[in-house]
Amino acid sequence: MSNPRKLPAALLLAVAPLLAAAPSRAATAPASIEAVELPSSSSPLVSLRLQFDAGSIYDPPGKEGLAALTGLMLAEAGTQKRTYSDLIEALYPMAASIGLNTDREVTLISGTVHRDQLDSYTALLEEALLHPGFAESDFKRNKEQLLAFLTDTLRSGSDELLGLEALQDRIFAGHPYGHAPAGTVESLQRLTLDDVKAFYKERFTQGALLLGVAGGYPQGYVDRLKHDLAALPAGQNGRKPLPPLPKVSGRNFTLIEKQTASVGIHFGFPLPINRGDPDYFPLMVANSYLGEHRTFYGKLMTELRGERGLNYGDYSYIEYWFFPPGTDYPTPNVPRRQQYFSVWIRPVVPADAQFALRAGLYEVEKLHDQGMTKEDFEATRDLLINYSKLWAQTLDTRLGFLMDSKLYGMPSYFDEIEKRLKTMTVDEVNAAARKYLDPASFEAVVVTNNAVPFKATLQKDEPSSKKYESQVAPSVLEADKTIQALAVKPTKIDIVPIDQVFQK
Repeated sequence: MSNPRKLPAALLLAVAPLLAAAPSRAATAPASIEAVELPSSSSPLVSLRLQFDAGSIYDPPGKEGLAALTGLMLAEAGTQKRTYSDLIEALYPMAASIGLNTDREVTLISGTVHRDQLDSYTALLEEALLHPGFAESDFKRNKEQLLAFLTDTLRSGSDELLGLEALQDRIFAGHPYGHAPAGTVESLQRLTLDDVKAFYKERFTQGALLLGVAGGYPQGYVDRLKHDLAALPAGQNGRKPLPPLPKVSGRNFTLIEKQTASVGIHFGFPLPINRGDPDYFPLMVANSYLGEHRTFYGKLMTELRGERGLNYGDYSYIEYWFFPPGTDYPTPNVPRRQQYFSVWIRPVVPADAQFALRAGLYEVEKLHDQGMTKEDFEATRDLLINYSKLWAQTLDTRLGFLMDSKLYGMPSYFDEIEKRLKTMTVDEVNAAARKYLDPASFEAVVVTNNAVPFKATLQKDEPSSKKYESQVAPSVLEADKTIQALAVKPTKIDIVPIDQVFQK
C-alpha cells in the first residue's frame, strides 16, 4: 500500500487554457510509447513513472470512482501468478513498492528501486500491470477502501480534506472534473468487477501511456521496457476533450453541516489558464505574494494568522494542489488542462468565522484592485525564484515535473520560472491580478456545526465584530474597520448535511 510519498493510497485518491486549445496527440494508432528520460549515471536509484490518460474524467456517468478502483486493482491487488500478499512479500526485500495516484486527468503507477534490483522490480511491476489477477477478494477490499475514504476520511476524519474536495465539486459542477476521483458512495456500490476489466482494456493502453524513467538505469533499459509494455492494447493517442470552464455567477455558498468544533472556509473560481500560458507566471508571483502554500510571508498568512491570530494558516492557489494537509511543495503528475483559483482559510473558532471570511476576501480584493508595490513585487519575485528550486529536490520529482511540462506543451517548468520571472515587471503582475483574481463571483464551501445560524448571519451581511485577547497594532485595528463592514453579498446559500456529501 505504500507509494512514493509514503501516504495511504486512499488519501492519494482524494485527491481558454493552452492545452484545451492546443493540439492533442492525434487520435491515431500510436507509433511507439512516449517516454521522458532523466538519466543520472551517479544515482544508485531508478524511478519509474507510468502515467496513463485514465483519470476520473473517463469515469462513465453513474460509475464515478471506476478509474480509481481500476488503478487499485493494478497497484494493490494480486496478479495472475501470485496473490497480493505474495506480491508484497516479493517487493519487501527490494525496499520497494508499487505506488498509485488517480487524479482527474491521469492515473500514475510508480516506484523507485535500487538499480541492483531493477530487473527484478521491473518484472514485478510488469506482472502487476500486464497480468492483473482481478480476484473478487481484491475487488471487494479495494472498493471498501474507497468507500471508507469517502465516509470515514472525508466525512469524519478530516474537515480540511472534506472542504477542499467539496470545493472542487462545486467549482466544476456539471463538468468532467466535477466529482472526486474516489467517486461517490452510491456509484461505488454499483461498480462490478466486469466494469473494472472493461475500463482496464479501454484506458490502460499504449496510446494513453506516458512513460518516465530517471536515475542510474543501464543503456537500453528504456527500449526493453517499451518493448515489454507493447503487450498493452494499442489504444489511441489523444486526451478526452474538455468542455468550456463552468461559469460561476454571484457568490454561492455551500454550508456542510457536521459535528465539529471549528469552521473551515474555502472559496474559489475557475481559471482560464494553466502553466502553458504566458500569463501563468505573472499570476504565479501575485499568488505567491497573496499566500504561498505553507509559507509565512504571504499576505493571507501574515494578516490573518500573524497579526490577528485567527487560525493556523491561510493560503491561496492558482492550480490544483495535491493533498495540501500533508504536503509542503507542489506535487508532480497531477496535470490538469483546466485549473482554478482558491483560498484556504484553515479552521477558525465559530465566533470568528464571518470575520475570517471577510479578511480573506479583503486581501484578494486589495490585490486585485490595488496590485503590488514595486518593492513587494521584487521581494516576492526574488524569493520565488529561489524557493521554487526546493520543489524538485530528487530525480524522481524532477522527472515528474518534466512529464508535466510535456503535457502542458512547454519547456521545463523550473527553467521557465527562472527565465520568465527574471525579466518580469510589476506592471505585468498587477495586470494579471486584475485580469484573473476578481472575487466578484466565487463558489465557497464552509464546514461548520452551526450551518443554520451561519446562513442567517451571511444573509444579514451585517458588520462582524472582532475582539482580541491581547494588544494588537493600531494599523490592524484601523484595517479591521474596513474588514468588519466588507459586504459579502451572498447570492445563494445551500445547507448540505454531512451524510449527503459525496453520496450521489
